[in-house]
Amino acid sequence: MFDSVSLEVSLKPFKKTDGAYIREVCRGIFEQWRPLLKNRKSISVMLWVGDGSEILDYTGEEDRAFEWACYIGTANLPLIAEGEDPGLSLHARKRYYTENPPKMTYRILKSIVSTLKEEGKKAFPNTEILVGETFDIGPEFAVSDFKYKRHTEICSGTTLDCKLNFVDSSSTLHADSYPYAAYPNGIPEGLSFATFFGAQTKVFFRDMGFDYIWLSNGLGFSADPWSLTGKIFDGERFYADKLERTSSKVFAFWRQFREACPNVPIETRGTNNSAGIDYATDGVPLHDIYKGNFNIVPPPNSPWAALNGNYGLELTGHMSRIADLPGKDFLFRYYIHDPWWMNSPWSERYGSYANDIYLPMSVCRINEDGEVQSAERFHILSIDNSRGEMPDSHVYEPLPHILKAEKDIADEPPFLIWLYPMKEYTTAGREDMLFEMYYADRFIMEAINCGLPLNCVMSTDVFEKLSPAVYKNRVILAPVIENDAVNARLAAFLGEGGALVVYGSEKKLAACPLKGKGAISVDIGQDPSALRESLSAFGYDIRFETREGCIKLPAITLVRRNNGLIFSVFNPDTTTQTLMKFPLGAPVLLGGEAEMVNGYARYTFSRCEHRECRVFVCQERGTVSMHEEPPGSAKYKRRCCLSGLSDATVYYFPEKYCDGYVAVTRNRLGETPELEEGWEPFFDSIMGHGFKKEGVSGKISFLMPFEEFV
Repeated sequence: MFDSVSLEVSLKPFKKTDGAYIREVCRGIFEQWRPLLKNRKSISVMLWVGDGSEILDYTGEEDRAFEWACYIGTANLPLIAEGEDPGLSLHARKRYYTENPPKMTYRILKSIVSTLKEEGKKAFPNTEILVGETFDIGPEFAVSDFKYKRHTEICSGTTLDCKLNFVDSSSTLHADSYPYAAYPNGIPEGLSFATFFGAQTKVFFRDMGFDYIWLSNGLGFSADPWSLTGKIFDGERFYADKLERTSSKVFAFWRQFREACPNVPIETRGTNNSAGIDYATDGVPLHDIYKGNFNIVPPPNSPWAALNGNYGLELTGHMSRIADLPGKDFLFRYYIHDPWWMNSPWSERYGSYANDIYLPMSVCRINEDGEVQSAERFHILSIDNSRGEMPDSHVYEPLPHILKAEKDIADEPPFLIWLYPMKEYTTAGREDMLFEMYYADRFIMEAINCGLPLNCVMSTDVFEKLSPAVYKNRVILAPVIENDAVNARLAAFLGEGGALVVYGSEKKLAACPLKGKGAISVDIGQDPSALRESLSAFGYDIRFETREGCIKLPAITLVRRNNGLIFSVFNPDTTTQTLMKFPLGAPVLLGGEAEMVNGYARYTFSRCEHRECRVFVCQERGTVSMHEEPPGSAKYKRRCCLSGLSDATVYYFPEKYCDGYVAVTRNRLGETPELEEGWEPFFDSIMGHGFKKEGVSGKISFLMPFEEFV
């Protein structure tokens, strides 16, 4: 369950700035999202005021006006002129989001912050109400004299539309005489950006009443957050000799910011890439940052899957960054609206499908206590669109899926666990290791895009501390790891009958000590589908039948929940057919049909699927169907009907509270159930306690009683 929910919003809904109008907007925010917000420990509203330059420019004068995100399109581009084609690309000209947008002053901003807290407390009196502020490194959101006139020396990162660059957080500032709140006599020459930003943040938050800061688009990690190249990798060569200096400068940002601003909690967006790619391209020492006691929340899933459909990138990056944590929890972020770019992904990117809810929400980690952990924090980017509107449709359409995904989080590890060497990767110093982590993480990304059902991660640090019982009978997926203690544990795991898939370059695999029975090696120079295909050696066989010209295969995640499985699928080409056979037989998903083909269940999935599985069937041919029906009796709370069986072996796994109890009937709905005999108790190391029967034909119903009847 989410302990904390954060609603991100720009100032655009505040089209008037009198107190009554501000209060009406604030009240409406909490009322509109009440079904999501109720029963949470903490609710926050994260304000996209501008691009954070309102912090950098703050002088302490509350009646001073500031630039804010009142535009559509890149804010630091020229404004569209009268007579110019209104259909011009937003990457060519910006425009105001509304006629005569209001002037914003620091006093008005302070009023918005305090009113949000007041109205939030009225709506949810037993909940902590917080308000956050944001800082972005690019030229998109608000006009910034600080970044693009006074201090261009700090902008050396990615170049965007207006040929202006992203801020490099490790840079230093030239002197000026501007009267900043923390530096009333101006910036001294050579002051680090981190120190200045921290000092301004401390004063600004004290005066405005903000509670935490969000560092957007890679601030503190990389000035090239969307790129697969950087200071260490130019696309052809890795420069290991630059690592120590580059990593030290990245780490110094966090140390210097915290020295200047010790107490403001930090949430981070991070980059689009994995921990390994960030280190191999920009020297980001994520393990050291996490262990630095900087009071930060780790980056969530990247929002870019909404833009390019690359769920492999989203899931790989997310899992790699939560393998270890700087604290106790992590967050999931969902992209409903974009307040800057005439882009509302729920309707315009996802097509009103919930794939970017169910797939990243299925991601979990194994923590230091050996427990499965899912996101405890949830962010929505954002609740307003580019015109400052907050349409009800973009609340009530995705909301049921959000709540369902929350209900269906993992409570046990799935069969496949990714062992990720965050420490080993982000402290490495050799060029061959940079090559390995970069291309190995990209290989995992593409493997997920080719149907590898990977959504659970465990770090090597955690792996070394845990009892082998936590991952017993699972398949461990790991790169070649340069850690003798980890390799010794993996060897012991294999010696006890464990299953291991090791991936890496041909050279690394040749030197890997983990070989023999139960171990499979996959060269990252192969087609990424080889990883998924390697799982068939352990009984997990997922195949695809595609039309000629199909470019993208389905992405699949599997969650172990309440003694069952939850399948989530993004199927980018709905002509693709998916065939599955697991160690117990073909998984039969609730709510549809499966054509049995040589013992495989063949499905034609829609764009997005999220379906429960409690039955496996061994049957060569036919069409098997699984549907929920009304219980038809006050004794039972669920009735699931399985039909199309022909001399089949059936495995059935009821919910956990039914452990040891089976009720199967052939009676029709409306008749008093007469229970069928012959179902034998069965235990599977992955699925848990269930029941088995051979030679089953026709139609049967599984009945789950209320707890008082078990």
